[in-house]
Amino acid sequence: MTTIHLGLDDTDSDDGMCTTYLTTLIIENLINEDIRLIDYPNLIRLNPNIPWRTRGNAALCVRLEANNPKKVFQIAKKIMIENSESRNNKANSGLVMLCKKKVPVDIVKFAEKCINKEIKMEEMRKLVKNKDIEYFGQGTKRGLIGALASIGNTLENDHTYELIAYRKNGNGERGVSLESVIKIDKKKEYSLFSNIDYNSHRVLITPHGKDPILFALRGNNPEHLYKAMSELKLYEDVERFTIFRSNQGTNQHLNNKLDVSSLRTYDSGHIVGKMVDKPVVIKGGHVFIKIKNRKKIINCAVYAPTITLKNLARNLKVGDEIELGGGISRKSKKFGRILNVEYIKTIKLTDRSIKKNPLCKKCNKSMKSIGKNKGYRCIKCGSKSNKIRKIERKSEIENKLYLPVLSAQRHLIKPVDRYGKEQKNKKKLKGNWFKIFE
Repeated sequence: MTTIHLGLDDTDSDDGMCTTYLTTLIIENLINEDIRLIDYPNLIRLNPNIPWRTRGNAALCVRLEANNPKKVFQIAKKIMIENSESRNNKANSGLVMLCKKKVPVDIVKFAEKCINKEIKMEEMRKLVKNKDIEYFGQGTKRGLIGALASIGNTLENDHTYELIAYRKNGNGERGVSLESVIKIDKKKEYSLFSNIDYNSHRVLITPHGKDPILFALRGNNPEHLYKAMSELKLYEDVERFTIFRSNQGTNQHLNNKLDVSSLRTYDSGHIVGKMVDKPVVIKGGHVFIKIKNRKKIINCAVYAPTITLKNLARNLKVGDEIELGGGISRKSKKFGRILNVEYIKTIKLTDRSIKKNPLCKKCNKSMKSIGKNKGYRCIKCGSKSNKIRKIERKSEIENKLYLPVLSAQRHLIKPVDRYGKEQKNKKKLKGNWFKIFE
């Protein structure tokens, strides 16, 4: 049997479809053929700062073994043509098939770049000329970039799982009980994350667009996701569900250390620097801060919807050493290139204490300055002192990691609940990971 890596991307639009759903259609048709899946279908989130990204910026890869690769490609191509939003000129779909047991190094490196850089079409075109690759694109064919990246990102390092259930006939608001989401989320043994924002009691597992997704549960263990799904209270029917292995919730796009000497638009990563000016709050509650790294000053924006980050940024002081994770925006006349902040880690805070005039030991009154560098005198008894009082203030900030509220976190950001739970060992494909309901 031949090892096949089947990647696809950019099949959806704001008007409908979802690349994860189209992937399930392909899997449904392939299961009826003589094939063997060798991994959970991979859901790969790409650089979230790219402006032409798709709705969730997810590319998909199905890894399998089959005797007839040509037939596999024909099935996938047919389904893409019939179902992607490219048929309405609203998407630029891409399908790539690699027939090779091990993914070539150059494709792996390409995938790594797709996580935190802007990719030109020419880079992709050079790679798909590989004799082991067959590909098909629609529209501008930009989806070929993500399709190839999904093949190259084999999730060898930290990864998570997502169970996505699709609605049968539903429209508008999703029929999922808030109370049941809270109930399963509080079961720590399930190791779920980013399913509900308790700050606003907003359910995060249900989308709001026209796509076919009913809900999407995120967690560290595929078997626990299945158990959690069975405890959800639903008000509409499920058509099918699939469990995907993913890089979301891993910070993969922010692991890259940004080079301050050559910041490029749409780069994602992290940077360490010291505050060089007071925070500036602009209309809308957004906070702008400036940090210095290697004698270079970088403008950084902390947006109001992050709430916790915004509140932290307002209390930063000149001299505070911090680490920022985020993406570089397009250059503007007013600010130049800006780092849009996704997390803040305080490393070393400046002294928050207040200096005040000394107290008179006899009168317990605050002394007055005699003059510059001349000390202080009590106006009541005439006693003198040169010792300044230092009043300690409890800082509103601690040396730790700060993240936005859950509803403002991107798919790739690693939530607090996942720190210390990173995993490299792949779970074997088994049990209830895919099902179509009658």
